Amino acid sequence: MVLTSLIFLTFSIITLIIYFVIPKKLQWIVLLASSLTFLFYNALTVNNVIYVLIILLSAYFGALLVHKYENTKKSKIFLVLSIIIILGELLILKYSNLFIVSANHFNNLFHINKQFNMVSFSSPVGLSYYSLIMIGYIVDVYRKICNPQKNILKCALFMSYFPILTSGPFIRYDKMEKELYTKHKLNYDNLCRGLIRIFWGLFKILVISQRLAIFVNTVYGDISTFNGTYIIIATIFFTLQLYTNFSGSIDIIMGISKIMGIELPENFTSPFFSRTITEFWRNWHITLGAWLKDYIFYPLMKSNFIQKIGNFFKKIFGKKVSKKITLYLSMLIMWILIGIWHGGAYTYIIGSGLLQFFFIFLEDLFGPLSQNINKKIGINTEAFSYKLYQCIRTFILFSFSMIFFRATSVGNAIDIIKHIFVYNPWVLVDNSSLYTAGLDLLDFRVLIISLIAMFIVEGMQRKENVLDKLFRQNIVFRWAIIYLLIFSVIIFGMYGPGYDPATFIYRGF
Repeated sequence: MVLTSLIFLTFSIITLIIYFVIPKKLQWIVLLASSLTFLFYNALTVNNVIYVLIILLSAYFGALLVHKYENTKKSKIFLVLSIIIILGELLILKYSNLFIVSANHFNNLFHINKQFNMVSFSSPVGLSYYSLIMIGYIVDVYRKICNPQKNILKCALFMSYFPILTSGPFIRYDKMEKELYTKHKLNYDNLCRGLIRIFWGLFKILVISQRLAIFVNTVYGDISTFNGTYIIIATIFFTLQLYTNFSGSIDIIMGISKIMGIELPENFTSPFFSRTITEFWRNWHITLGAWLKDYIFYPLMKSNFIQKIGNFFKKIFGKKVSKKITLYLSMLIMWILIGIWHGGAYTYIIGSGLLQFFFIFLEDLFGPLSQNINKKIGINTEAFSYKLYQCIRTFILFSFSMIFFRATSVGNAIDIIKHIFVYNPWVLVDNSSLYTAGLDLLDFRVLIISLIAMFIVEGMQRKENVLDKLFRQNIVFRWAIIYLLIFSVIIFGMYGPGYDPATFIYRGF
């Protein structure tokens, strides 16, 4: 049941109708029923249902026991035990093959005549999301940020709230308790805003992302034929495809929730206007970054392991250098975990993890030097031209790292990079050669106009909420824009033959 499928649209409409028709005190039960239906519909197997129940029961009873024995050693024991169960299941189901591949590489390196066979586990949709969400819930109870939910059905709703299961955003219990369980009225403003955001998400996915996917799949599927400039364009397109696919799904999720009166945390804030990789990741998949900082990075910085390393280097290099070393080490661990979370393969660890750390490390290390050079040669770093250069540089670096994210293996990623340098300038000189990669002239025109429109909206969003600005306009202009958006999706959306909802990039993470 993918977000852009007809069955999900029908499912959501039925849920919304029942949600507002029944007595308001029962609204959370409707959400629970819909969420469990969605979850188990996508679970497909009895084993997957059991895996979901294990996480729910571990988090529910773990939080109760952590709270019951607060301020005692037992509280920490139950905290650790609950996390081990949830994290252990996640690692086994999602990352077993990563460990097996690593073990086989190790054996080959040291000439050990032992190879382990790959395994195949079926895992529930959204396992990575609600596993981390429930770990955060238990930790928050331990930290006394929130009290445990004593009603196991309400706890199940928090874990399985259906719009977020396939792509997030990450939610926290203390922020969502009132949103999920309180009564909500059908509000005209919420309905309009929610519908506009849903269609904006559909516009990103069906009009932009699906077209980009055709070109990207064609080029990356045959890099011997489509090399050089084709690969450069396809790499840029894939970054845009990933963004429109992912942020578009978030828009749909936010829109459905808005109609119900449920406010979710934003997951993107115009990342392509970022001037550094550090800033980029503050604006991309925001809730994942916030989760990792609160539950991994900061505890790691305070851990005895990191503190001992810091004290060791403090004796050799001094306090200032030792702080940097512990900071970089903690960052490295966090970025490796981000890479692993994105998928159980080295391509994700490199593309979404190690390269991002490397770029941020260089920015931090050489940032002061760059500032001094700019100051000495008189470069105005606040000028539009310099900001544009920084945004383009950030986009290029991120796009390069996404070669590994898109590649089927590390070897494939290296081959793609090599084929970039088989230069073919005729792609840019002879426009007709571009049309051999799956998109015709009309598709390119629709794509370019749509991307320009998206970037204009994103630029406006940085200054002011676009929906607030739209709703202040005269009714004729306002509805003209709304109808333009709706008919753009209907007319230019790619949902006929060749459209495959299963290609949703973040589905299954």
